[in-house]
Amino acid sequence: MSKFLKEIEGQPNALSDTWDYYDEKEGEDALNTVTGLWNSGDYDKIIFTGMGSSWFISQAASSMLSARGIPALAINAGELLHYQYPIINKKCLLVCISQSGESYEIVHLLKKVEQDVKIIAICNEEQSSLVRMAGYVLPCKAGCEEMTSTKTFVSCYLVAYLLVKALADELVLDVEEVIGAIGNMILTCPKWLPVAIDVLNSSSSILLIGRGSAFTAACQGALMFMEAAKTPALAIQGGEFRHGPLEMVKKGFVAIVFSHSQSGTYKQSLTLIKDILKYGGKVIFITDRFSDIENSRLYEFGCSCRRDELFVIQSIIPVQLMVNAWAASKGVVPGKFTHALKVTNIE
Repeated sequence: MSKFLKEIEGQPNALSDTWDYYDEKEGEDALNTVTGLWNSGDYDKIIFTGMGSSWFISQAASSMLSARGIPALAINAGELLHYQYPIINKKCLLVCISQSGESYEIVHLLKKVEQDVKIIAICNEEQSSLVRMAGYVLPCKAGCEEMTSTKTFVSCYLVAYLLVKALADELVLDVEEVIGAIGNMILTCPKWLPVAIDVLNSSSSILLIGRGSAFTAACQGALMFMEAAKTPALAIQGGEFRHGPLEMVKKGFVAIVFSHSQSGTYKQSLTLIKDILKYGGKVIFITDRFSDIENSRLYEFGCSCRRDELFVIQSIIPVQLMVNAWAASKGVVPGKFTHALKVTNIE
């Protein structure tokens, strides 16, 4: 068993440990403190930032808050450091997401930030530079991770989701159900994984498509194909795919499409899948509700998740397993870094 697969299998425990922390007083107090800052009325926006997986989570968090009428935006930490820094002021809450807390862009951004800016850290490493420099900390409890991000991705996403729910004063439902289903998804993968790998084998590159919070899963999936399997991959929003990239579709084209039935764009995703199939492409569809499309070039993978915004946590699991198996089939050690380190500390 590869180290990457062991870390994939460790995700239910990582998520349970994170959830348990926030289900108890210490974690609840940490969320309430940040919520109290926002409710004070002293701030006019929330800026989320990060790099890599953490940047994808930032986009999801800002989108979820914006949908609830809470002014939020996500800016890549490198862009924020070098090009958009003037937007940071004492009227904003700056939420920095970094699994290691040592990413170059995050560390140098915080060295630059004025002391009157409130900084909130979402981080897995409690002894990191980010945690030391932040005024407020929302820890992840993913444990040690050596390979391409799996445990830290889902755990950081869960913390960001809990922050959104706290800021919006909404009940948190079904988290334990989502966590419990992941173990079964991993256990049953030998039944469906060979078919998925056969689909992937028909192409040398992969396009991953999602909308809303599901776009976060598409971005993370593309990163894993590139990083863990050394395979060209790209994530694109479903609406953007029609604005030009649809012209790429032909025999040998493979797309992985993410869509939850409660997302508001499920029907659009089905229409897009039909068009990809019509032009000769193949589709792996990850969803909570199977389509009624009958086509031998469509493979559907079902997730039991009932909540659109929690769908990211479940929907990334089959992609992780595909990446692990496909990398191994190509003679690549899944998730191993060969050109860089896990923590990027240079630009």
